[in-house]
Amino acid sequence: MFETIWPIIQDFLFNYGYLSLFLSALLAASLIPLSPELLIAMMCQTHNFWSIILVATVGSYLGSVTTYAFGYWGVQKVSDKFEIINPDKFEKGLKLFEKYGAWILLFTSVPVIGDAFVFVAGAVRYDFKKFSILTIIGKFIRFVLVLVLCNMGYDITSSWF
Repeated sequence: MFETIWPIIQDFLFNYGYLSLFLSALLAASLIPLSPELLIAMMCQTHNFWSIILVATVGSYLGSVTTYAFGYWGVQKVSDKFEIINPDKFEKGLKLFEKYGAWILLFTSVPVIGDAFVFVAGAVRYDFKKFSILTIIGKFIRFVLVLVLCNMGYDITSSWF
């Protein structure tokens, strides 16, 4: 069955791959449990290395900006009403942010806890320019690593990412 739909998937990725990757990275970084790794795995052999990294990094950064905004403009209102960030994750993220400072923002791409770092940065009203620089660097490194591993033949879609 997979062999039947594979040409359709390849055609879609060829024509809309970067848009799909951008949306996947954006949504994954904005508190929606998605992962762009599957698309990267499918695109790594047919699309430009640096274009994949650029699109994924920009999409993921913009998704983080929405999470930062949630933290900045309504920690209690938004979080309590919609439970965007689990209170335990928020407390853990806050403690790590206090312990390691802004350098923790380099790890915003880490699954599960990374969103809490972004949310906490917004909640404590951390300087947006510094937030942006550290977040972009962290996300850029993540996608370079993911793409290098993909090109080396590693299964980047496994659950450890």
